[in-house]
Amino acid sequence: MIAKDYTAAAATDRLQRAGDDAEKQMAFYLKRAFGDDPAVHVFHSLRLEDGQDAAQIDHLVLHRSGAIIIESKSVTSAVSINERDEWTRQWNGRWTGMPSPVLQAKRQADFLRKQLNAHREDLLGKAMFGLVQKGFRAFVIDVVVAISDQGVIQYRGQLPEVRKADQVVDRVRELMREQAGLSHPMSKDPRSKDWGITLKPEELVRTTAYLRNAHRDKQLNSGGANTASVAPRSGEPAAAQGQSVVPSAVRDVYTAVGPVTAPKATPSRVTSSASTFTCSKCASERLEVAYGQYGYYFKCLACDGNTRIDLKCQTCGGKLRTRKSQRLFFAECKTCDTSKLYFTNPS
Repeated sequence: MIAKDYTAAAATDRLQRAGDDAEKQMAFYLKRAFGDDPAVHVFHSLRLEDGQDAAQIDHLVLHRSGAIIIESKSVTSAVSINERDEWTRQWNGRWTGMPSPVLQAKRQADFLRKQLNAHREDLLGKAMFGLVQKGFRAFVIDVVVAISDQGVIQYRGQLPEVRKADQVVDRVRELMREQAGLSHPMSKDPRSKDWGITLKPEELVRTTAYLRNAHRDKQLNSGGANTASVAPRSGEPAAAQGQSVVPSAVRDVYTAVGPVTAPKATPSRVTSSASTFTCSKCASERLEVAYGQYGYYFKCLACDGNTRIDLKCQTCGGKLRTRKSQRLFFAECKTCDTSKLYFTNPS
């Protein structure tokens, strides 16, 4: 199934339009192959942020035994790859060097794994009779580079990660079978000692919901074609020279929010108590915030009922998104640049 549709960026030049065409072509192939398969979740144009870093993933295929990142490259002439995995491309009859899209996709895989593992307690259950928290460190993430159908690939040696766009679906299916084999308890593959886990169906649903909600559109003033820098959120310190700050985005999960328009307001932080909220079923104030398929909701500790969290900005009237930091839950308005603590889960 298509978990996130393809969205073309505003093209500013011929090269960008060609890149968009390559992604659109690949999105078509993936939709035709997996659009009706509920066990395979496909994301297009997925952009994840981590503080001042971001990763733009052209296509992501997610299933219970692993994931495959597909990096689309527009090539109308030819690319050459030597035995050292160095890439050159032909442009107007001349050969020029280019960054390796394979390495780029592998960096995206590392970024994705870090993001998922930071939220493992929200997305995964526990193993060993509930004693050990499961994580994504052994979750297999492979990469494939899709070259335009009309392009020519020149290489020496083997290129398991590079395919023409019309060959990618077959390669994805091969990788899915390999990933499922690695996660099998009777696997004879030596890699299975370190790699291979299988998500439960409900864990796959939660992971898909998280990735949909974690997507952030690229800001117009951001630089770079595949990664972008974003300013820290209000209240986060800037890094001093030679130092780094661990941003809260590493550990935060957001709920989706639609665009709203209003004047900017001064950032503020206020606190609220759980007594502000009551269960919609029994009116009890014994609540905790939980995360499910459709985002955050209140779980009643008295009757076990669920209550929707629907927060609106008092300044602009827009919907607020939830940011989690351990037991604390903040309501944030992107338009007004405000962040307010509205609930603290019981310990």
